[in-house]
Amino acid sequence: MSAFLGPIHTWLYNKIKFQDAMTDAILDYAEENGCGKELRARTDSRYGVLEKGNLEDMIDIGNIHGWLQEKVSLVENRLAYVVTELMEPDQERLSHIVHAVLEFGKRNSADKNITVRKGYDYLESTLLNGMPCDRVNELVQETEDNLVWRQTQDIHGAYWTMIHGDVTHYDTLRESLIKGMFEDSELEFHQIEDQVYELRRRLCTE
Repeated sequence: MSAFLGPIHTWLYNKIKFQDAMTDAILDYAEENGCGKELRARTDSRYGVLEKGNLEDMIDIGNIHGWLQEKVSLVENRLAYVVTELMEPDQERLSHIVHAVLEFGKRNSADKNITVRKGYDYLESTLLNGMPCDRVNELVQETEDNLVWRQTQDIHGAYWTMIHGDVTHYDTLRESLIKGMFEDSELEFHQIEDQVYELRRRLCTE
């Protein structure tokens, strides 16, 4: 990653903010439904909060990579902790968390007429998958009607393992998020193998 502040850093920080906003949506659900009492305060105390403001005013110019990596870890830890804590007393809460994330996805929907390639690019510019140098996603196949990619490493699992959480809950939430994002489009998301995913154009059923 460049040692000078540039578009790639803004791109990454926007992804960091997006994941933190998704965690906030889950916390909002918890507060509205009377579960997870004081969970937001406990999460803030344990991991800190993501600062608000212009990136150029906050980032450590002398350590751009390290500063951004710290923020990646912060929002990954917050998400894993919030979901794990909410589910610890009641595993049935997962379905409600999934719904909250689905609605968050709808509020951040892709263009209705988006192409498969632009749909993949939208996910790449929205979903947090470590640092750019991690090169997590690797294209496997691309046609006009479908695009397949492989995740070369489990970039999220360590955060869930540290708190004895279940990273498959992250996978479930990601699927719900993407479903919401593309609900009004012609695209659909599928996991076709372990760590292998596909965006495809919906088949016409008429």
